[in-house]
Amino acid sequence: MNSKAGTLYIVATPIGNLDDITSRALTILSQVDLCAAEDTRKTKILFNNYSIGTRLTSYHKFSERKKLEQLLDFLKKGKDLALVSDAGTPLISDPGFLLVSEALSLNINICPIPGPSSVLSGLSVSGFSADKFQFIGFVPKKASARNKFIEDLLSTEITTVVFESGLRIKKFLEDVGSQEPNKRVCVSREITKIYETHYRGTTEEVLEELKESKFGTKGEFVLIFEGFKKLKKETFNSEDRRVIKILLENLPNKQALIIGSKLLNIKKNFLYKTLLQDKE
Repeated sequence: MNSKAGTLYIVATPIGNLDDITSRALTILSQVDLCAAEDTRKTKILFNNYSIGTRLTSYHKFSERKKLEQLLDFLKKGKDLALVSDAGTPLISDPGFLLVSEALSLNINICPIPGPSSVLSGLSVSGFSADKFQFIGFVPKKASARNKFIEDLLSTEITTVVFESGLRIKKFLEDVGSQEPNKRVCVSREITKIYETHYRGTTEEVLEELKESKFGTKGEFVLIFEGFKKLKKETFNSEDRRVIKILLENLPNKQALIIGSKLLNIKKNFLYKTLLQDKE
């Protein structure tokens, strides 16, 4: 750590309800020498609400490279800097990666100030497993990238969190539903805000609810998709038997059954019973 340099604080801010700010975040935002904000107008609302007088400077995707050296020089002079996004935790589909990576290369201390996150908030109320999940950001606009995005989404076995705008959410759900009508999803709108709403069901069911909603598709959306569930088959053809025979000839029985079950997508218990019957 560079003891002469200041500290870069990555500060999570409310995603809607200003009461969600942590006391630690308020302390840091009040004490730092400068706060780099994605949109100073939005951050000013938060600052005014809590009487924070810290100086603000803009730092968004269009000025990220231009402002980089200026902010790094500020830190190298021993000044403390806070980075905030419009809402939630910085760097999650927001600017900040360049600043953090360059600060690390200069051995500058970086400190996270945890707090609100629309990704985790949506996931926690989705009803889907959160033991293992992935966040894959915004849906691409270009057709080829979009198609690949949907293909990957439908083939993964873990819960997936996605961002999509109100302008494109209907089309996205239609595209997913056309390939997998029974794909289950939780769509969370305006989390922590007055008109917070959660829609759960298949893509077709949720799409219908959105169409009937008096709010239409206004607002910010977080979509959580249930992972693809591989259904184990309970059939055993001649080719399957051949594969299992080769495994049993080269591996201990238990290991052969485990590998065979995964390889052939057959329930291990069914496989075991079938082999016992074959021996009899």
